[in-house]
Amino acid sequence: MIDPIVISMISLTCFLIASGLLVLGFKGSGRNQLWTRLGYSLFVIGTMTTTLETVSSGGTAYQLASAIAWATIISWFVWKMELIGAFTSPVIAITLLSGTFFSPHQPLPLAVDMGPAMRLHIASAVIGQTFAILACGMSLLFLWLDKKLKNRQLSDLPDRFPAIATITSALTLTLWIGFTFITVSLLSGAMYAMSGMIPEGHNIYPKVAWAILVWTWYLSILVLKGILGYRPQKVARMSLAGFILMAISWFGILFVAPWGAL
Repeated sequence: MIDPIVISMISLTCFLIASGLLVLGFKGSGRNQLWTRLGYSLFVIGTMTTTLETVSSGGTAYQLASAIAWATIISWFVWKMELIGAFTSPVIAITLLSGTFFSPHQPLPLAVDMGPAMRLHIASAVIGQTFAILACGMSLLFLWLDKKLKNRQLSDLPDRFPAIATITSALTLTLWIGFTFITVSLLSGAMYAMSGMIPEGHNIYPKVAWAILVWTWYLSILVLKGILGYRPQKVARMSLAGFILMAISWFGILFVAPWGAL
């Protein structure tokens, strides 16, 4: 049986190296494409090992990293968005590093009965964050392609890239899925809190405040797009801001003691 530490190091190494190699995919030269294919291969290997680590350890950081990796691979096949890996790969690497050095999100002690509400809360939070990160990657890709096309810099475009309309529809769907799961996460978290099962000493209020702020922001994006007809460029920029808010809610609790796994 492979040592879990070895598996973790393989995962981290793959995503760290892939983060650099996948950036080369934005240039269409043959040599760069060779390095990019190597980056894709490392990304897939990292996905497999991270999934294995998730099954064995169950840490929330590894759950999120695995979910982002699989969502990225699915986006390659569904929307032909290979380039999005250049964004999600470093996000995965940072998530794994945070789980290794800081462990801000560890499973609750076995003595604590999480119950179905907490299990639903953790699962829906991970999925909601995954789609929010995916939406951010799509937004960056959309804004980059949109700028290149408007400036008629067609020679700077990669050999393969998705149509603007494809990215727009995929971004809308991703935002709705992410918002839905973030909503479920808040509701299930509220059920858990009302049950009185929160371990004594857990300071959950900063995280709850940021979670509500993130939910409100994504709701605003969908309302402004659906009712006021915000252009895709504005929706993409708001998605980037939403990712920043979500990142603060994830990493910010490192500075709030004690942390909570909630």
